[in-house]
Amino acid sequence: MKSRNALHLVSDSACVMSDVSPDDLTLIRLHCDYLRRTGARRATLEQRRGALRRLAIALPGRLLDATFDDLERWQASLTVSTSSISTYTNHVVGFYRWAVEAGHIAVDPSTRLPRPKPPKRAARPIPERDLEVAIASAPEPIRTWLILAAFMGLRAMEVAAIRREDVAEIGGRLVLSGVGKGGKPFRLPVPQGVEPYLRQHMSAQRGPLWRTPSGGPWRPAKLSQAVGRFFRSIGMPYTLHWCRHHFGTAAYRQTRDLLLTQDLMRHSTPASTRLYVDTTRAEAAAALDRLSRHVPGARKQRRAS
Repeated sequence: MKSRNALHLVSDSACVMSDVSPDDLTLIRLHCDYLRRTGARRATLEQRRGALRRLAIALPGRLLDATFDDLERWQASLTVSTSSISTYTNHVVGFYRWAVEAGHIAVDPSTRLPRPKPPKRAARPIPERDLEVAIASAPEPIRTWLILAAFMGLRAMEVAAIRREDVAEIGGRLVLSGVGKGGKPFRLPVPQGVEPYLRQHMSAQRGPLWRTPSGGPWRPAKLSQAVGRFFRSIGMPYTLHWCRHHFGTAAYRQTRDLLLTQDLMRHSTPASTRLYVDTTRAEAAAALDRLSRHVPGARKQRRAS
């Protein structure tokens, strides 16, 4: 009998073979193989596989036997953020759409499942002083990861994916190539201040730039967790993504060019970039003061005071 308590919190590592039926494991494998052949990234495949395994544990029967009521109860049981509920729901809807198209079922039980919209986020850059303390305190390679996120805007998946052959010296400076979110390739000059930190990890001729204690490559989720544990160990509530927010905010403050900041952050739209730019109250007050100079009589009042 499957336990239905807090099943959405079960980790992928806990989803052992005995938790999911052989039929469901085969189906998940077929679905992920289809996604792989359509060009889905490794991170997407891992997330989809984990979401479907957790769903398979939560349902009373097999994945293909699920009804709308089953899926609605599953969704209603989730106690994570709206953003996470949206992500989990999208994985489930994508799976059942494929199941219908592939002829595994005749009716899609997820059609009427609510698709929550993630709330708009505010920019959350790590404070400058806290970033300085974290960089000074962090062991390697976490120190370099923080620097790559805070001063080049790299995501966890982009940091984890760096291989020695991705870093080349062109025109006397290092250039980093990679594949970002949505499978979009990028090529970035490595800032001069970042070069020394990156170079110390470039001794190998090929292969991943950093390896886990067991010798394997770092997965994005594990890398993020390692950074999160480090921050908690020094009493700070941040994640690696706060460092990327720092980059977006700092890049805009330096350039005052949202489109250039968009390019540096490798976003598809300026709207996405705007979520990473923190406009402080001091800046807002200064802007309003400048505008108020055009109020009739404002200059005379300032002279009188």
